[in-house]
Amino acid sequence: MCDENPLPTRPVLYSPPAPEALDAFARQVCQRLGTEYMEYEIVEGFSAFIKVVAEIQAKHLSKQSEISEAS
Repeated sequence: MCDENPLPTRPVLYSPPAPEALDAFARQVCQRLGTEYMEYEIVEGFSAFIKVVAEIQAKHLSKQSEISEAS
């Protein structure tokens, strides 16, 4: 039998990668840039920056999903 009333679809909720994964990524990038980029403040600052960007991007993608579902 065919269901005439399909369940409404929910928008996709995006979330950023785990903080530990972003920390590891930041360390890897700094390491590849050279020893002068391996200072604690540089690695931590870059990691914090990546976390902010990832959070903004996840919120943006989630908002876009809501908008496209409403259309």
